[in-house]
Amino acid sequence: MGKESPSVLKALAAAKSATTLRLHFPEATVTAAGANLSIPQATPTPTLSIAASTLKSEPDTKYIAVSLDLDPPFPSFPFLGPILHGIHIDLVPGTPDSDGFAPLEGSKDWLVSYLAPGPPKPSSAHRYIFLVFEQPKALDGAKIKSLAGLAEEVKLTGRLWWNEETFEKKLGLGDVLAGNYWLTSP
Repeated sequence: MGKESPSVLKALAAAKSATTLRLHFPEATVTAAGANLSIPQATPTPTLSIAASTLKSEPDTKYIAVSLDLDPPFPSFPFLGPILHGIHIDLVPGTPDSDGFAPLEGSKDWLVSYLAPGPPKPSSAHRYIFLVFEQPKALDGAKIKSLAGLAEEVKLTGRLWWNEETFEKKLGLGDVLAGNYWLTSP
């Protein structure tokens, strides 16, 4: 398995007992950790909804979501990972649904565009995780890219060997508030 930051480990453990983040694709919704999605199901850019109980009480709070592939190229030998699969910033919660999950709404454009799953054959299933943090008020897209050393357009080489722990420290992110993951096989 790839190098997993404390936030990733915390989100993986928490998601096994109670999911605090739902991932919505046009043909599937991940409500339970470890759900299996096909490549076509997980290719469209997802939307997110977060358990309202995990939200901060300040009305102007924004959130940042990070998506990673933890297992490239193979779960048994993940020397390329984790791979950054996307960063979405300036997310604000909408009205919670009857299950107590609030949609995270924001710009259609992601700071780092969503990269659809693509585990290579003959790999076993990869874990794709989303993590949600409170976004510090002083951070905007330009500041995040500068602090993280990201290019204007992040190519594949800028996504390989992603160090989530370093990213969180550079941005001053607190504890992960919510997380969930799914599995996709080649």
